[in-house]
Amino acid sequence: MAGIDPTGEPLAKGTAFLGILKYIKTQPNGEALLEKVLGQLSAGSQAILRRKVIAIGDYSYAAFVELLRKADQVLGRGDLALCRTLGKYTATRDVQSIYNLYKKQAKPEDLMRDGAVIWKSYYQNAGTFKTEDSSPDHILVRIIDFPRMDPAHCRLMEGWMTQAVQESGGVWIEELREVQCMSRGGPYHEFTGRWKAGPAK
Repeated sequence: MAGIDPTGEPLAKGTAFLGILKYIKTQPNGEALLEKVLGQLSAGSQAILRRKVIAIGDYSYAAFVELLRKADQVLGRGDLALCRTLGKYTATRDVQSIYNLYKKQAKPEDLMRDGAVIWKSYYQNAGTFKTEDSSPDHILVRIIDFPRMDPAHCRLMEGWMTQAVQESGGVWIEELREVQCMSRGGPYHEFTGRWKAGPAK
């Protein structure tokens, strides 16, 4: 159900679900694929996703992760690579919305510096997004205090940040990757990469 969870359970905004659902629907035989994905979800997740998902609503993070993983199994190879593709797909649309907030084209530095605000607009009770460095030739981002962040979500964030930098004018020298993960015993989720400014548009 939508609404803030007083127990402190992680929550994902409806917007996070809608990007994944739209991607599935835009694939060949998209409606059939979506039904196949939904049919493999738990009863609780189906109860959420078979109703209209509201962009600003707060929903179970567990259902978000389950949708990610089932989409990866049905449309991909089950190795979480599709989750990175989903991140790139959703970033293209999301960055255009962010541009509207800036009233001008944002730069990669701008987007990454504002990562904490963007993160909170998608996830609640889900740690903190912290940009340690967003300068050209280097990017270092950490998501801290979120041990329950699923590896599927980590791959999605790799894709999202990679595409967001490109959409805002950056060119990758070394594409962004997660180098530390709490699911592997790391102290936080750490993402690094190297980029440079692209040609002026």
